[in-house]
Amino acid sequence: METETIFLRDVMETMRTLDQNGRAVPFSISFRTLNRQSKTGGKLKEYPEAKLVIKEENKNTDSIASLRYHKKQVKIRRRPNHWDNKTRNIKLPNGDIKKILINHIITFNGKKVVY
Repeated sequence: METETIFLRDVMETMRTLDQNGRAVPFSISFRTLNRQSKTGGKLKEYPEAKLVIKEENKNTDSIASLRYHKKQVKIRRRPNHWDNKTRNIKLPNGDIKKILINHIITFNGKKVVY
């Protein structure tokens, strides 16, 4: 019984792909949790449908309605430094955003991840 494998760099590339409308493509993922400060975790989390949080193209950003109703106060946030911390943010179908460590990904789209 042979299982399919995928390299981590291919996982990262597949996560970043966009469909023809400029939206993130959904994927299934499972990974282990870890709290680096308390050194606890190890729970297996599985999300059958998630998307990478990226700046998606929005063709209606310059429309009159969006300019009229969507004037929001800009929040100044800290840079997440995903590259240095080896993390990514994923969005779940219910709208929740979760931060994952890419080195703890177990499976991606049903394939075992190889480092």
